[in-house]
Parts: sequence; structure tokens; C-alpha cells
Amino acid sequence: MLDSAAGPLRIVIVVDRQPDAPGTWFIIDDRHLTTRLACIARFGRLLAGQAPGPLPSTLHLSPQQKLRQVRMLCIAEGRRMGVATRGIAAGIYGERILHLSRNEWRASSWHRAFYRDLDGAAFYQNGGHPPLLQGLKQGGDSLAA
Repeated sequence: MLDSAAGPLRIVIVVDRQPDAPGTWFIIDDRHLTTRLACIARFGRLLAGQAPGPLPSTLHLSPQQKLRQVRMLCIAEGRRMGVATRGIAAGIYGERILHLSRNEWRASSWHRAFYRDLDGAAFYQNGGHPPLLQGLKQGGDSLAA
């Protein structure tokens, strides 16, 4: 069972099922039902020895979303390692950050972007990876990469 923002995701896999034998799928009926069904269909095709087919469009991230996920992971890892906030920002945006005065740093667009990504990085630090793996989106941005 995986916890997600939409509630628990329960997956039951019967180990002794033969590849050609019929099976039963239990799928939660929620706002992600169409994505869940598409993923189950892909998994079923894979079990049948076929190509799984394309990912559902809801699981695709834009290039901007992918870059944001990378930044958030870097921030989460930097925080975990005890790196100072401006040091993490300098690693992401460049060393020029270190040469800004405190007031210039706080007034910069880098500061706003960094703290927006820092808020998102808390998602990774607080066990947010199950929704990431499920491809759930929230607020126009994916909770995941």
C-alpha cells in the first residue's frame, strides 16, 4: 500500500497466477481513475509479453517541470548535507549569488525562485515520493519529476 495525496493506493499481486490465466484488478475510483486504468492496461500488456505502449499524457512532465524537479532534489540534498542556503542557491544559479549583498539577494528573482523551490523540496524531505512515482499532479506542477 502506498500513501498518496489522493488517498492510499493498494496493489494486490497474485504470485501464482499463470501468464495466460485471467486475473482480477482492484482499482480505486477517484479523480486519477483514467490514469490508473491506462497504467493497468500498460502493465497487462507487459504481462502478456507485448509492448506496454506509450505513457498516459498525465504522466509526462514539461521541460520546465523536469528542471524544477532537479532543482528541488538539489535543494533537498543540500539541506540534508547541511549546506548553507546561499551556497545551495549558488550551486544552482551560479556563484554570482555569493557576491550579492543581503538586501540584493533578498530582492532578487533568484531568491524568490529559490524559496519557491525550497518549499517544493520539503515535499521530498517529507516522504512525497509515492505521489511522485504515481505521477500525481497538483496545482499545475507535478509533485514529481
